[in-house]
Amino acid sequence: MIVSVALMILLAVSCDNREVVNVTRVGELEKLIRDGDLTTHAKLKELTAQPNLYAIGNTTNNEGFITVINGKCYASSVDTARQLMIDSSCNSEATLLLYSNVTKWKQFEIPADIVTLKQLEQFISNMAAKYNVSKTAAFCFRLNGTAAAINWHVVKWRANMKEITYKKMHTLGLTGSLTNEPVEVIGFYSKESKEIFVHQETVLNMHFVNHDHSIAARIEDIKLDGRMKLYLPESSPE
Repeated sequence: MIVSVALMILLAVSCDNREVVNVTRVGELEKLIRDGDLTTHAKLKELTAQPNLYAIGNTTNNEGFITVINGKCYASSVDTARQLMIDSSCNSEATLLLYSNVTKWKQFEIPADIVTLKQLEQFISNMAAKYNVSKTAAFCFRLNGTAAAINWHVVKWRANMKEITYKKMHTLGLTGSLTNEPVEVIGFYSKESKEIFVHQETVLNMHFVNHDHSIAARIEDIKLDGRMKLYLPESSPE
């Protein structure tokens, strides 16, 4: 009986301590702001050879954003006519990039009473803690379904601007909104905001692609109404 109980405890501990899917960070937001470092630190062409790649980041010179969903690239930028452009060639280069390789995802229903961004943050945190995705390290996640509303932004840096601030990075460029539209979201969560290139007021950095791939951008705010699902990494790639 003692042996059986010990074995059950061992199995329970093993199930609760799954390996965490690593998040790789390329570039540093602090260095970008402090030193004006907008140079290339990663090339998508070199990374997309890896299987099951999920990534978000800023293109070289802060000329736009990068979103990669299962190896498919969406580099968004703003042209001189202030029109949104999407490049799916995977030829973009990044000054900041977060990425993971995830082979398997676990799906969770998002309750209808989870509506605001802050509520979503807490829900993701609770699910990650419950299913032991990560207690300390940054981790990636996905959202899929129809968003009630999204406010989005694509950065476009001005070459003649010498001072780089977090506020300018999140106001320069193109902003927009959408409602009741199917989207795919890739995001990264960390209690240490510097790990995922965000301000201390949030623990999430999320990019999305809409249903016809005409918009790929950073999510500034999101509203839910029970029509989206959360996906967390289920295990490390073998």
